[in-house]
Amino acid sequence: MNNIQKLSVLNITKKYDNVNILNDVSTTVMESQLFALLGPSGSGKTTLLRIIAGFVKPDSGKILIGSKDITELSANRRNTAMVFQNFSLWPHMNVFENVAFGLRLRKYPSRIIKERVKKILSMVHLADYAEKKPQHLSGGQQQRVALARALVVEPEILLLDEPLSNLDAHLRDELRQEIKMLQKNLGITTIYVTHDQREAMLIADVIAIMMNGNIVETGSPEVLYQTPKCIETASFLGEINKIRGTVKHCRGDFCLIETSAGMLRGKVSSHFADGEQVVVAFRPEFLHPVSEKTANCIECEIVSVEYTGPAVNAILKMNDLIFKAVFSPLSFKMPSTRKLSVMIDSEHTLVFREKK
Repeated sequence: MNNIQKLSVLNITKKYDNVNILNDVSTTVMESQLFALLGPSGSGKTTLLRIIAGFVKPDSGKILIGSKDITELSANRRNTAMVFQNFSLWPHMNVFENVAFGLRLRKYPSRIIKERVKKILSMVHLADYAEKKPQHLSGGQQQRVALARALVVEPEILLLDEPLSNLDAHLRDELRQEIKMLQKNLGITTIYVTHDQREAMLIADVIAIMMNGNIVETGSPEVLYQTPKCIETASFLGEINKIRGTVKHCRGDFCLIETSAGMLRGKVSSHFADGEQVVVAFRPEFLHPVSEKTANCIECEIVSVEYTGPAVNAILKMNDLIFKAVFSPLSFKMPSTRKLSVMIDSEHTLVFREKK
């Protein structure tokens, strides 16, 4: 991965009918990076992508590619290319002409157009479909055409707006892998908008979590999932258990928290005062069965168990607290008493400030 800053989004704001869509949003994307904007519907991610593309003008702020300010440039002068959710192919043109469209607008010679289109169609596995019309293709093939049309003009930045949302699960997995492979092989800086947490985790180098018009946290999939800095990120990226507690003592990156499940040691990313009310959080897969009581141990009753093959999903109860757990089938055996002690690694026991 290059350490060259390719795209800068600086203090972008946008309102529609006095409703804030984007609130002073800033972020950076490095060259050759696959950068995902992830968030629920209405979080502002598509509006931000369209501002980067030049289809929407921000109320304030700047967009830079490298050191060049492109905020006032029209979309066709930005050297970006966008792939839309609904494919947006010309139905009267065959695959070749759809892909060649952008090159013809740029007045490339016919020989160059033919070479480039042939090469990109081969890369997206559509070399044998050049003469077909879009309506005679499957949804996955149509999206490959849309991707080829964007890539053939060799944009500085590729923009993908929920490109797989109209496809079935099998096709989504297949095309997601192809997009990632193409992106890495071409080294093209890519911004990928999605509301699907799994998709973002699987495809992106870096994810920016968007909520209510703000980027709440940015980081690699691994960091955001395992050690998020805010509870909104932790909750949005997957199942998480939460217990309210009171800080008893902090030292370095860890705090001791008094909870109704006992004294728990958790990792912190900011300072907490003794006596402060907090939320202790941990993911189901970070619970481990133990035979002896240890630090960060919770003694539970097993409410229910589901065997899925790769995992055992369990619902655990301690007094009025309910926890979800995911165990390896190799490490879990149902005890005859339905009592189970589980331990949480303190590295994966997270502490967040309780929201007022």
